[in-house]
Amino acid sequence: MMETVALAVSSCLTHLATNLDNLVVMLGLILTMGRFQVIVGYMLAQVLVLAIAFLVAERADTELPLPVGYLGLVPIGLGLWGLWQHRSAPDAEGQAPEVRANTVALTVLFLSLSFDTFAVFTPLLADSRAVYSAPVLGGALISALVVAAIGAVSAGIAPDRIARVQKLERFAPYVMTAVGLYVVLNTATDAI
Repeated sequence: MMETVALAVSSCLTHLATNLDNLVVMLGLILTMGRFQVIVGYMLAQVLVLAIAFLVAERADTELPLPVGYLGLVPIGLGLWGLWQHRSAPDAEGQAPEVRANTVALTVLFLSLSFDTFAVFTPLLADSRAVYSAPVLGGALISALVVAAIGAVSAGIAPDRIARVQKLERFAPYVMTAVGLYVVLNTATDAI
């Protein structure tokens, strides 16, 4: 039981770390357009990303049971790439892209920002046995709801504070690298 709760909490924190960019964009969009469509677009994107990650993970687990651990190289690579980008890029204030209040366009925007979530959760779900998929997905969905709630409540936040939230994005490459290492190192024990 404790292992399941720990997995759900880890999944929640991992999802949160990979969605800080979504939160910053969400805050900017909520300031310029209504809350409802932005939140709906974000939640639709998260459900789609997690569903696709689950489907890909299920196929990888049944089709390729031994090399599943190599999927962990994807978040490791993305994490290292993110670390390299943070070191080589100067500090710049992020700006939310302008999008009309269209739920489909907002969903596509959030989907484009959620590749890191997909890249982390696909190997994590593939590495988890079927019994652990529910806590992983549940933790991620709780995180998505928390991010959406923060976005909805923080609609009146000043734009200069959005830049502070965006600085937290620097932690995402570390989380992605750690999850990738977990998948690569833990999968060998699952095959035994």
